[in-house]
Amino acid sequence: MLWMGMIALQLGFYYDNLSAAPILPAYIQLLGFSLPLINSPVLYFYIRSLSLPTGFKWKNILIHLLPFFIFNCIAFFLYYANENYLYLKDGFPHFRSSLNPWVTYSVTGLLALVPGCYVVLSFLLLLRYRKQLPNSYSYTEKINLNWLKWIVVSLLILFIGLFLFIKYGVSYGLVGYSNLFAVVGAILTVYVFFIGFCGLHQDAVFNRDIPVQEILNEDSTAANYKNSGLSDDKADQIFTRLKLHMDRQKSFLKEDLSLAMLAAELGITANQLSQVINQKSGSNFFNFVNGYRVQQVIVKFKDPALAAYSILGIAFDSGFRSKSSFNKIFKEATGQTPLECRKAVSP
Repeated sequence: MLWMGMIALQLGFYYDNLSAAPILPAYIQLLGFSLPLINSPVLYFYIRSLSLPTGFKWKNILIHLLPFFIFNCIAFFLYYANENYLYLKDGFPHFRSSLNPWVTYSVTGLLALVPGCYVVLSFLLLLRYRKQLPNSYSYTEKINLNWLKWIVVSLLILFIGLFLFIKYGVSYGLVGYSNLFAVVGAILTVYVFFIGFCGLHQDAVFNRDIPVQEILNEDSTAANYKNSGLSDDKADQIFTRLKLHMDRQKSFLKEDLSLAMLAAELGITANQLSQVINQKSGSNFFNFVNGYRVQQVIVKFKDPALAAYSILGIAFDSGFRSKSSFNKIFKEATGQTPLECRKAVSP
């Protein structure tokens, strides 16, 4: 809500500057022009709140607002200085030629580099989150934040496109300064509708089963296992219990099975279960659980009583959630397509 609210303020700022006589005073216009320096950190923290199992702390965002404060301190100083090194025209700050070029490049560089850096950081955080999903979930559909990945990618493309358009559009006569806000505002409005469309097709992610350290530091797993206090004998006992539990209770038939759910059934912690599966099966939670599902499908393929059932129906009854993921997992596990396997094993 905060992120969308900042975008709404930015659109309001653009709309006001379409007027020949903007309502907002000069100092508000300067603040409005630097809103992207707030939007990008807020987007980054929004993605962190979805992908990391930690509560949001407002104090963490203060240091990320430094570029916004630095830009405005310099801009206000230049604007109100006796020499008027900075002046506003059609809502855009312009620098006088008498100002040192390095100062101009530094101020404009903040606007150009900071949002781009946060978009890249957001994208990297999403990649780490998606990479760690198989360690905690037996499925990835609806929780892989794929929609947010496309929003971040499109935002990066939008940012580069608008930056080039603002920088060269006026120079090459594509648009005048007086119409620049109208064009930029219209493009941003279309982008807001795109965000809404993507958001409506995404389930909320309420589970917090992935340890923070796994996402932030991908190479820490082995070190964490050494300090877990779980002996090799104890790990063997848990792994034996786990296999018996899977055979008898058939927890893998639950399509939304997660590491935390299975650990609760066994009466151990999620970290202990993750360690046991990784060390004793040589696989991650995703492959371990789906391996049982694949074997369940093959058993049903061999059952003459189920000969009339469709392959997809058998897959859903065995714990799979979607056709695409089932086909991919089955092919990787057996080297055959489900249809090929069914023909080979059917009585």
